[in-house]
Amino acid sequence: MPLSLSQRYEIVFLKLHPLGPKMSNKAISKYIGCEPKAVRYWLGRWQENEDLSNLPKTGRPRATSKKTDLKIVNIAKREQNITSSDISNVLKKDGVNIDPSTVRRRLRESGGTYGPPLKKPLLTDKHREQRLIWARQHQHFNWDNVIFTDEKTFKLKKNGRKVWRFPGVTKIVRTVKYPLKLHVWGCFSKQGFGKLITFRHNLTGDFMCDIYENCLLPNAYRQFPEGPDSWILQEDNDPKHRSWQAIDWKTDNQIQVLPWPSASPDQNPIENVWSIMKDTIGKKNIQTIQELEQEIRKTWKGLPVDLAVKLVDSMDRRVQCLIEANGDYTSY
Repeated sequence: MPLSLSQRYEIVFLKLHPLGPKMSNKAISKYIGCEPKAVRYWLGRWQENEDLSNLPKTGRPRATSKKTDLKIVNIAKREQNITSSDISNVLKKDGVNIDPSTVRRRLRESGGTYGPPLKKPLLTDKHREQRLIWARQHQHFNWDNVIFTDEKTFKLKKNGRKVWRFPGVTKIVRTVKYPLKLHVWGCFSKQGFGKLITFRHNLTGDFMCDIYENCLLPNAYRQFPEGPDSWILQEDNDPKHRSWQAIDWKTDNQIQVLPWPSASPDQNPIENVWSIMKDTIGKKNIQTIQELEQEIRKTWKGLPVDLAVKLVDSMDRRVQCLIEANGDYTSY
């Protein structure tokens, strides 16, 4: 925090004034509560011209006013597919001549980033109605005993490097038409993250039962030792979850299943976990499917319990946002 004008002159008095205590720079910095380099700076300024007021700022004046900055941000938020050049042209029509590069700087200063829009499936009126009914039914639900589950696919990304190209010099990066991919199933509750399973084949009803038996149940017994009556299974409406094999297994094992509305990934907090993992893994230089599997397991294992607690605690807000959105997609 910058020193006030009185503090600056107090530094001079403590060090240089004939009636002052003639303290050392270190003692002054401790007394004033600032860094020693700040003491040296203001003593040097005093030696120059005995004026400790703020120096006038240098550099080119700002090209836009606060009003124009706000207008730039509002246009970008309002329009779906607008570019910085489009915004620049809109402003020119209003008599404000701003370069697109300036527009981009103002948008970044306001926290904006330029990238692909979020892709969400189109919700029908029936979807929105069912989601709204579900949200109202679970507005005061106890989420602490829910085990959230989901499947996700991680792909071995193609090489995204850029190269300098010159006439007569060919640089080639070999790619594959269908990138290798790895499927995962994971679960978590407010008690923490459970076991993660990876597989490369398609998910079937029989294999879903194997996952229940070897992953879901051991985690449930560890986190909820009181038995199946003490926890509830959350899963989406994937056909494998509703296959006769899966339904019979859950019935035989007395598993309580949380009703879940169709087309509602925004209400499942495990989607946030997949997003975190993809961002983390995407920064790695992974070359093989074996390395991808290792990174997936390593990243999952490193997820803290605090994250699980925060995600479960977010459910009340998710449900409330869904009600306020009248059943439409939320930002979670």
